[in-house]
Parts: sequence; C-alpha cells; structure tokens
Amino acid sequence: MPAPLEFVAASGLVSASLIASLIPTLVDRGVLSAQDAREVYEQALLLIETQHSSEPAMQRIYEAAREMIEAHLGAE
Repeated sequence: MPAPLEFVAASGLVSASLIASLIPTLVDRGVLSAQDAREVYEQALLLIETQHSSEPAMQRIYEAAREMIEAHLGAE
C-alpha cells in the first residue's frame, strides 16, 4: 500500500493529467476556443501567483507550477 505522501503525489498527478488533456480536447471539439483555453491557463497562473508562499521550501513548488503553466501558454 502506498504511503500517504505517495497518495497525495499520485492525486496531484492524476488531476494535472486530466486537466492537461481536457483543455486541448475541449478546444479540438469546439467547446472552447483557443483564446478560451489560453484564458484558463492565464487564470491558473494568476491563482498560483496570488497564492505564492513566502516560505522558502514552498517557493520552489510554486515556481515549478508556474513554469509548467507558462510552458502551456508558450506552446500556443
């Protein structure tokens, strides 16, 4: 049985994978426009930036999350 931290990490990975695949799928099916998808990523980036922790250990996590979202924005 996985340790509690592994469950948390796995849950985060599942959520991120679903969202990362959902947004382009919605664009491909015409549910979202490319601009709508970009706005979703921009809002996610804004949330990360406004919730950014001043705790040094957490800063690396927020920076990594921000870089991942910025990569989606740069790919469009």
